Formats: sequence, structure tokens, C-alpha cells
Amino acid sequence: MNWIFKIRLFSLDVGNYRFSPGLLVSILTFTLAYVMFSLGQWQISRAQYKDNLQQKIAERQDNPAIGYNELPYEEKDRVFLPVRFSGSYDSKHSIYFDNRIVDGIVGYDVYSPFKLENNVTVLVNRGFIAQGNSRLDLPDFETPSDTVIIRGLLEKPPSKGLLLSDNLHQGNQWPVVLQYIDIPELELKLDYPLMNMVFRLAENEAGGLKYHQPVVKLDSAKNNGYAFQWFAMMSALLSLYFVVNTRKRT
Repeated sequence: MNWIFKIRLFSLDVGNYRFSPGLLVSILTFTLAYVMFSLGQWQISRAQYKDNLQQKIAERQDNPAIGYNELPYEEKDRVFLPVRFSGSYDSKHSIYFDNRIVDGIVGYDVYSPFKLENNVTVLVNRGFIAQGNSRLDLPDFETPSDTVIIRGLLEKPPSKGLLLSDNLHQGNQWPVVLQYIDIPELELKLDYPLMNMVFRLAENEAGGLKYHQPVVKLDSAKNNGYAFQWFAMMSALLSLYFVVNTRKRT
């Protein structure tokens, strides 16, 4: 097998030095360099995507609120879009979304289904409520019983993230304490369909609790940093390739 390493692509003389790379080393080097370059380009594209999305979110939040029938067809165009819905809360089926911390206080985000007048139901994040004296002592809250108009932002359901436990509450007891929001799972439990997005209630709206701003983690600087690392490794690899395959002529 040693003959494979002895095959030379070409020889190039520059002054007193000769650059004569081997075939196998060249293939491996340029394959790795291509992979590193592609990963760097991908990180740059991710950074650009996040920057564009951050700008789009900022623009959307300043738009006037629209009704359900005015919503864009594509789900991606609905994210962080200001909306106003008319309907009523399903006060019998609220959710304590566990392990929330707001202003250093541990508690829950409260979610309640909201039935629109066109029979569409959306899960509403009504805001934060502090934990009781113990985890067995669930805090009380009031829910409007009449038809109301609410305003807020549409957003994707919160990601599962790091789970401290599963959603173990499989009985028919309401309200429930959940570790994550799973729309299909809740549809089975509620026995009616939900929108595949959640509604974050604006401040001082009917049924609202303690309002807190949505957290949007769009750190494009991290992607740019990763891109720099990949390009730096590619440059180091190519530099090593030229140094190793260059010899002083005798």
C-alpha cells in the first residue's frame, strides 16, 4: 500500500523550493477543506436567516392587530403577528405550565383554550402566576365567563427543552400541571382540535395574569463565530498542506 502515498500529482519549482503534493494526501486535504468551507457557509446562512427573522419579528409586532379571517395562510408568516380574537375561554380546562421564573419568582404560565366564534380553538398563554406555598398548593385565578375580545401575538408552542419529568397527568382531573405543551397530546385530552400555534395575551387584556415579554433567542453572533472557526480550521489545514509538501531543492 505504500505506493499509494508515493504517487505525486505534480512538481512545481519556486526558487530554491519544490512543491510536490502526494495524490492521497491531496484528496484527503481538499475533501476536508470542502467540508469545512461548506459548514462555514451554512453557519453564515443561519446567521443571515436569524437576522432577517429578527427584523421581521420587530416589523410584525408594530403592525395593527388583525382578525382570524385575515391571517396569512402559511404558519411561518403568522409567527409573532399581532391578532385580535373574539370568543370565550374554556374555563374548565386550564393548564399550569410548570417551572417558569419571572422576575426571580418561581411559578407557572397559565394556558387556557379560547373558543373563537367560528368554532376554532386556540390555546392562550394568559401570563404568569406565582407558585403557592408548596407544589401541592396550586394558586387560584379567575377566568372570564362571557364573550370577550382579546389581543396578543401568535407564536409557536414552547419547545420541550430540558425536561425535568414527563407529562404524567393522564387522568381527567383539571386544571393540570404540565412540563411541556404538546398540541396533539392536548387535543386528545380535550377531545377537540386546537390551532397549531399559541396565543400570547397582551398586557391588560381580559383573562390576563402577570404579563411578561416573549423570549426570542436569535443569536446570529454565535453562528458567525462558528463560521469563523470553520474557515480558520480550513485555512490552517491548507497552510499545513503546503508546508508539508514543500521541500528545499538539493
